[in-house]
Amino acid sequence: MSAHSVLEAKLRPPIELWSAAVAFGIAFLAVCAPWALMMPPALGWVAAVLAAGFGWRRLRQALEVVRYQRGLKFNKITRVAPSRLPVDRSQHLYLGDGFEWTPQHTQRKLDAERKDAEPFVRPSGLEKRLSAVGTRLMASVEADIGTAQNLGTALPLRARCLRSLTSAGGALNPLYPNIDLGGSPVLHGVGALQEKPIALRQSVRAGHLLVKGTTRVGKTRLLELLATQDIHAGQVVIVIDPKGDADLMLRLYAEARRAGREDQFYLFHLGFPEISARYNGIGNFARITEVAARATNALPSSGNSAAFKEFSWRFTNIVAQAQVALGRIPTYSTLLRDVTDVEPLFMEYAHMVFRTCAAQGQFTDFAQRLAAIEAQVMAKKIAVDRPIQTRTPDVVAMIHWIKESRHVDSVLHGLVGAVSYDRSFYEKIIASLGPFLEKLTSGAVGKLISPDYFDPDDERPVFDWMSVIRQGGIVYVGLDALSDSVVSSAVGNSMLADLVSVGGKLYKTGLDPHREDGKVVLPTVCCHFDEVNEIAGPEFVPMVNKLGGSGFRISAYTQSLFDFEAKVGDKAKAAQILDNFNHLVMLRVRSIATANLLAEQVPQVNVVHLTPMSGVTDTAAQGTGVDFTSRNDDIVTTTKVPLIEAADILQLPQGHAFALLEGNRRFKIRIPLADSTNDPFVPASMRKVAIEMKKRYRTSEHWAASEDWLSAHPLGGAATGLIATDLATADVFADEPGAGGVAPAERDDQSVLSHGAVLGNVLGHHA
Repeated sequence: MSAHSVLEAKLRPPIELWSAAVAFGIAFLAVCAPWALMMPPALGWVAAVLAAGFGWRRLRQALEVVRYQRGLKFNKITRVAPSRLPVDRSQHLYLGDGFEWTPQHTQRKLDAERKDAEPFVRPSGLEKRLSAVGTRLMASVEADIGTAQNLGTALPLRARCLRSLTSAGGALNPLYPNIDLGGSPVLHGVGALQEKPIALRQSVRAGHLLVKGTTRVGKTRLLELLATQDIHAGQVVIVIDPKGDADLMLRLYAEARRAGREDQFYLFHLGFPEISARYNGIGNFARITEVAARATNALPSSGNSAAFKEFSWRFTNIVAQAQVALGRIPTYSTLLRDVTDVEPLFMEYAHMVFRTCAAQGQFTDFAQRLAAIEAQVMAKKIAVDRPIQTRTPDVVAMIHWIKESRHVDSVLHGLVGAVSYDRSFYEKIIASLGPFLEKLTSGAVGKLISPDYFDPDDERPVFDWMSVIRQGGIVYVGLDALSDSVVSSAVGNSMLADLVSVGGKLYKTGLDPHREDGKVVLPTVCCHFDEVNEIAGPEFVPMVNKLGGSGFRISAYTQSLFDFEAKVGDKAKAAQILDNFNHLVMLRVRSIATANLLAEQVPQVNVVHLTPMSGVTDTAAQGTGVDFTSRNDDIVTTTKVPLIEAADILQLPQGHAFALLEGNRRFKIRIPLADSTNDPFVPASMRKVAIEMKKRYRTSEHWAASEDWLSAHPLGGAATGLIATDLATADVFADEPGAGGVAPAERDDQSVLSHGAVLGNVLGHHA
């Protein structure tokens, strides 16, 4: 049937094979025995060419039907090397292979759901058995590839032959391996023949990208694909991973090394503080009030807790202002110390204030007068208010002196108010703040997020976002949320608040506020937030609706429509966050409401239904010589249906997604999946961390095991030379065994990151 017909006819036997066979038979006969067709030899050759051309055309039509039906039955396997992506990274962001979803694909999907189409969309028993054989053969080849990579040898001839046997011919090969990804292969099969690379223009990424999908369907693997491209494009890359995915960490470091940017890589992981860089989430700010906001954001704020949170914010803000005025950098540890025991800070700050005043000619008798008041207090010649009777005499004397001097200083009077509370009452109103700060400052994690800047024995680097952005850095943040969700949420929340503050500075001044031409130069900062609902707070709203103007490109990954609402506690705020994402990628979800986030944004289209009708009329009694008449009709009707239904999203295979890009342009994509196994760019010390992470919690999907980006590199030859050159330059591994060198496993881990300025000292010191 013509491609322009109302109905396609692809769910049927490939009957074109018969006419192709007849045409090729005629061509053969016309060449070998033209006399049988009563033709001279010359005319026989002409007839053979015409018949063969017609046969080839019919054969191609038959193969198209076969390939189309095969695509409806089985999932396709894709292997993509990160250095060989099919798009220009500087101009486009590759999302996967797919096609633009049109009404034609909706029509094909509905046709495939008919009962009479089942033989053409369900694999037969023979097809399943042959595909299973191909899958086992490919698994054997993968094992041989891994062994060859470990030993640095060429792939055996047997493995090369098996790989050719299972991959030759693509979907037409009955031994083509099939990976059961769940869901319905029909959703991608309806357009598999029109597959092409699907990419998002880099110029529109400032509109931000939202990725939704339930657990174990490919969100983190998509994050790997996108972050890898940003690393190779030379952008600033920030990845925050609440659960701490081992494969993701290895992939990012491997790609940083592959791109020659290992000295720009920062690893921050709450689960492994001994090899992590340090970060102070409250030490950098544009306004001093940000310190208290970040320190208390994670406190409960519902019901009666709201008042206690406000009290905690007030005292934390006063303490932070005093610390900054004294020349200190606020940390969670110093906040805990000074909030729970405010007297030392109060006395130090008060002495600093009045010494400054004395130097300016005010209160020059400060020391003498304070000593006299303290003597009167000790002699009980001054009435002391009951709440401060438990304070030491010097504190009481300082309070009286401040009241007597009438000196105006908001921080000083705030500290006076804090120490003037009865101790038991003060402890009650900060009851929620103290235990929370204790959680953040206990153990090795406390030294990680409350760094001691003057500890000469701690060689772990301390980073901040502005320094990372100026250096063009790559940051992986593992928050270990499965071990301690409270600490991970607080640290992630403070990181986002810090990023918003840095974005505000960049928007006003750019990277270089002292440029002679006055131009504001903005960086390109690609942020990838996995399980973003774990770290999102009030500051996430300005992050997605304002930071695009500061050069930030945010990609957020979450599971459900309700994640934001549950986190921020307000449906309107959750909707506000969602409305600030211009691009949406929807993997399989489990909620109709979440699926409707995409399904309700697509229009309704006309689809065609073919209704066969037949009837018989008996006319024998009329004596006309016609005993009966029959009639067979095919009635074509059109109805409106949604272009994409919520039910379609709920039955997507793993690693498949629908995408709305650049003004609701609709695409169906298939995401290539990565596997960091046997990656020569991952040092042994980081492999140990990944193994330990996998022991604590499982994060890798079984379906990713068959997808190896690195396998696209041929072994031996040029690839071996490329790897050897890289390893010689980085001085990471020794020469190959048997060539006078030492095997990588036998090397001291202290040399693993010798060229990594950020992680070299840390991993080498703790190996």
